[in-house]
Amino acid sequence: ATWHVSTEDAAIDSLGDLFSVRRAYFRRVIRGGEWALEPLDEGAKLNVGDEVEVRLTIAARHGAEYVHLRDPRAAGLEPVNARSGPRFDHALAYRQEVRDSAMNLFFDRLPTGEFTFRYRLKATMAGEFRASPATLQSVYAPEFTAHSSGTRLTIAP
Repeated sequence: ATWHVSTEDAAIDSLGDLFSVRRAYFRRVIRGGEWALEPLDEGAKLNVGDEVEVRLTIAARHGAEYVHLRDPRAAGLEPVNARSGPRFDHALAYRQEVRDSAMNLFFDRLPTGEFTFRYRLKATMAGEFRASPATLQSVYAPEFTAHSSGTRLTIAP
């Protein structure tokens, strides 16, 4: 049996047992000639042209194989770097795939521990947008899953 649930409300809490995933948004600004990051809270206002850094922090209580991290993107944001391909970070080899609506990371092996991945977006269209929760899931054992909280963003013209 399959059960699908749909709601207008964004997920408030992140959930997970074997895995956990947290997502945070930061506005990139120049201060004193240096780039700095300002945390964006729920309902934060951006301007068209602002650069946003997304940080995805994942944790695994036990090692796992073939794990997929999917981070849906709010409609008013576009990736700064749209290149897909293999990556190596935190002594982890993984594949990054940039799609129209999400960023996907595929891990052949995810060891025990906590890892943070970053990528950048640019605000391109004014409006009020929602980003669905990021999900971290075992590909061949989907009962092992976790999700972050959802986020609402406002982009001013």
